[in-house]
Amino acid sequence: MQQEGKPKFLKFHQGRVRGVAFSPRDRYLFCSGACDGKVNLYSALRMELLMCYQITTMTLARNVNAVRFTSDGSRILAATTARRLAVVDVERGEQLLAYDNCAFSGQDRTGLAADPVCPNMAVSVAVNGKGLTLLDLRMPLPLDFVYDLHGSIIKDVSFLGGSWPWARGQQSSLLSGAAEGSVKVCTVDGRVLHSYHAGHSLNTVCPTPEPYSNGSDDGFSSVIMNGGDMVSAYVPESGIQETLKENKDMPIWKLRYTSHGSLLYSACEGGVLRRYRRYPDHHEYLGEVLRHKGDIQDIDISSYDEYLITASKDKSVGVLRLGAPNHGWTEYSELT
Repeated sequence: MQQEGKPKFLKFHQGRVRGVAFSPRDRYLFCSGACDGKVNLYSALRMELLMCYQITTMTLARNVNAVRFTSDGSRILAATTARRLAVVDVERGEQLLAYDNCAFSGQDRTGLAADPVCPNMAVSVAVNGKGLTLLDLRMPLPLDFVYDLHGSIIKDVSFLGGSWPWARGQQSSLLSGAAEGSVKVCTVDGRVLHSYHAGHSLNTVCPTPEPYSNGSDDGFSSVIMNGGDMVSAYVPESGIQETLKENKDMPIWKLRYTSHGSLLYSACEGGVLRRYRRYPDHHEYLGEVLRHKGDIQDIDISSYDEYLITASKDKSVGVLRLGAPNHGWTEYSELT
């Protein structure tokens, strides 16, 4: 079976790298966005740069705060500190649309999410940082605004599948976490379905990837991981069940599960990426995976769990081969 490789650091940006994202359609294609106003496209298989795209003109040079692919893999969304959300065509490398006054303009990494089902729907953190902007990429203007959903800056937002208990009968809902520790699940039109407090400041929220389970069938309960001053696990109907303290006093910037939900990766201040194994009632710390010279701002994992990528303040993008794809027969056998 193929073993984990050694990390490689790609340095094609002139500024701090703020976001990375894998394409949901091409298993090797990924992008990065940085403080130089550029979005780069790479091949994880060859670990090389394929294309570079300048999001903003020189007269409006601003940082790229977050990047995401649409669910069909045809477009890249890039949020900038100019309060602009750019939509880039992957094949041609051309900017298709630009939504002004719809993205948070702060210096920190901001929340941006693409609907995993509908390729035309996306959501970004609003200009004031406390609300959300809903986008239909077929329209030249934002679709809707959710005002002041939180009392502080929203640090992360993602789509939550319809199998979770608060979204019954709906295709998807929105999960958002704010700096002061509040987490809310709401509909796309801003109606709050559920809320709780993590008990610590937040930078990221991360739901387990499988359809919702309360643990009665296989023992594994679906959880929402909260990362900030510490990492905590919130179980619906039970509350905060676990805190992970291996990062000590280093703030957590991003959490990410593999596609089957068995492994959790945490990126923290100081440039350290750590790995945990998930069990029905706890996460076991497995050790350090890689280390950047600067803080890791974002991480993502390819669709078949083959590669992991990181975005760092040291202006580099880390690429690590995790192993063989998580489908098909990958064990060795002997024929006698």
